[in-house]
Amino acid sequence: MLTILLAWPQPPEALPAIVRPCYFALLFWFFWVTKRGSDAVPGRVMDLVCFGFLVLWLGYTAGAVIHFAGLEPLHVAFVYLRAACEHGALFLLGTTLISYGLMLWIPQVLQAQLLLSAHAHAQRGELQIAETTRSRLEQRLVEADRRGILGELAASIAHDLRNPLTIVKGTAESLCRRARSREEIAEHTEVIRRNIDKADRTIASLIELGKPRTKDPATHPARQLLHEVLDLVQVEGRRRNLTFAIHIDDTGGEPTVHADATLLAQALLNLLLNAIQASPAGRTVILRARRAGQSRTVVAVEDRGCGLPRPVRMPDFEPFFTTKPEGTGLGLSSCRRIAAELGGRLAIYPRHRGGARAMLLVPARPPADSPSTTPSADEREPCPARTC
Repeated sequence: MLTILLAWPQPPEALPAIVRPCYFALLFWFFWVTKRGSDAVPGRVMDLVCFGFLVLWLGYTAGAVIHFAGLEPLHVAFVYLRAACEHGALFLLGTTLISYGLMLWIPQVLQAQLLLSAHAHAQRGELQIAETTRSRLEQRLVEADRRGILGELAASIAHDLRNPLTIVKGTAESLCRRARSREEIAEHTEVIRRNIDKADRTIASLIELGKPRTKDPATHPARQLLHEVLDLVQVEGRRRNLTFAIHIDDTGGEPTVHADATLLAQALLNLLLNAIQASPAGRTVILRARRAGQSRTVVAVEDRGCGLPRPVRMPDFEPFFTTKPEGTGLGLSSCRRIAAELGGRLAIYPRHRGGARAMLLVPARPPADSPSTTPSADEREPCPARTC
């Protein structure tokens, strides 16, 4: 505002006499405060600049006093004094002090600029080194992640091979324990053959790992599928002195599953073997199936073992997570993956009277037959209370 008033065309004589002292007083105050508030500004430079604006302020203030007091008509010395303050020696002294202070500041600004440029160049070099280091670390992390994936894959394949081999071993031991009839030998041989076929399919899946997994979903009676899986572990159950039971809730109709029978049987076999290993001798392992809404079926495996520890009542099924001393921690992870591939979910619940309940929620029929794509309340989450 003061600058605009000073540039006013043809102003009244009194206007410059008032505005100029205010203008230079403001500049003097600004540089004085800046000097006191910042250590980065050179002290000698700011002293000269502040003193120059002080001289200009005093000179124009003296000129304003002479003008408003009407001293110029009294003596010619006041005319000379006002001219010296506003345009003469005092004005030149103030501007010279300001200019000299700024001239002293210029080499320091140039030196600071050179120092800043040197620091910027050094920072660019360090940034390039850091970027190179980061790229190398990223490559190492990618390689470590690949090795981890290969390790997890190898452990998963080993786990899927161990289950049928365990059944084969138990069946062979049962055959050697005493003399068997021809029918018993045929039964045990059939169990061994089935599990060898399952191990062979696991190896084939490893060979065809680079190819997309082909699924052959079809609608199967849940009762039939549970009996087929149970036949694979009957010998192991007898060896551990366990009994099995199948409970089918057909209140809402005969339960069916629409899935790849091989994948679903693999998941159920994993859950069933976990239940067998957790159950003490003389207990019963129960397989259940029931409808959950119009398009879902819940298949459950229950045991009366030690149950789940409280901190892991609802595990996240992370790979290598296990509560068994000799477990690999890949059984539930494999089951969760299979459940996801089948379009279902896996949940684990502790039983109120001891033991655990593993529940698979799978489609009951093809998606095209569903009247709605929005699941009902029963389909959203398998409820443990209804399978007790």
